[in-house]
Amino acid sequence: MDELRGVYVVLVTPLDSQRNVDADGLRGNVDWLIREGVDGIVALGSTGEFASLDAESRRVVVRTVVDSARGRVPVMVGTGAETTEATIENTREAQRLGATSVLVIPPWYYTPSPEELVDHYVSVAEASELPLMVYNNPFTSKVDIKPDALSLIAKHERVVAVKESSGNIRRITEIRSRTCDSIAVFCGWEDMAYESFVVGATGWICVAGNIVPRFCVELFRWAGDMGSKERARELYGKMLPFLRYLEYRGRTQQALKYALDHLGLAGGRCMTPKAPLTSQEVEEIRGILYELGVSLSA
Repeated sequence: MDELRGVYVVLVTPLDSQRNVDADGLRGNVDWLIREGVDGIVALGSTGEFASLDAESRRVVVRTVVDSARGRVPVMVGTGAETTEATIENTREAQRLGATSVLVIPPWYYTPSPEELVDHYVSVAEASELPLMVYNNPFTSKVDIKPDALSLIAKHERVVAVKESSGNIRRITEIRSRTCDSIAVFCGWEDMAYESFVVGATGWICVAGNIVPRFCVELFRWAGDMGSKERARELYGKMLPFLRYLEYRGRTQQALKYALDHLGLAGGRCMTPKAPLTSQEVEEIRGILYELGVSLSA
């Protein structure tokens, strides 16, 4: 299996006025990101509103992203669902549609035990040939996949990585120790990116990359180069207001889609019940991006 490494941008799902997937716009976004130098693309992550899309919309997204990438970069697909059977079905469909790996958030409503989590992930890993990245996001899923359980899940040969979104920087070192570095650890918390790379994260499932992919790639590259760490830290400081906005304001999809529309790319509407940005929020995100060197059209 190819190593998972680098900056994987987790895509928004552009929607038209009827909230159908804007496939042409999505193709344009993917092509632009690849030209900007990202290492991979993630479809149907949290940023892509996967939980709000129906089955046909999810298929359109995956098919469009895979066709647009044309093998130039890997395509990871989020396949998590509330039951093991549904997750397996989604994972097998992602494989049929040409995904190169899957990102699997745990079932989020009934709060599975550590033993149930191990059984769930092993069953999903057994059901397809795709490399699997565990998605630990306790703030969204209400399920924290602790390093002890992850170390057991990681024994399966197709479990190759974890997206660590607990917000606890100590987790990265603990995961590396408990798994003996048998899986890759990806940063999943926007304003902990630099710190994560310093303590051994070898990738970033990146939200900010929808708007500033080149900065995100440079930050990752420079943070891993002893001679460029100061440049990385300076760039990180410049990016932090945007990273913190995305992580804490609760308006992630709205802000990204607004910015994409005003960069000549595709954002469009969000799924309900997400409301559009207010005029005050528009001013705020425009100001943050202007300070980052990103000028949006009027």
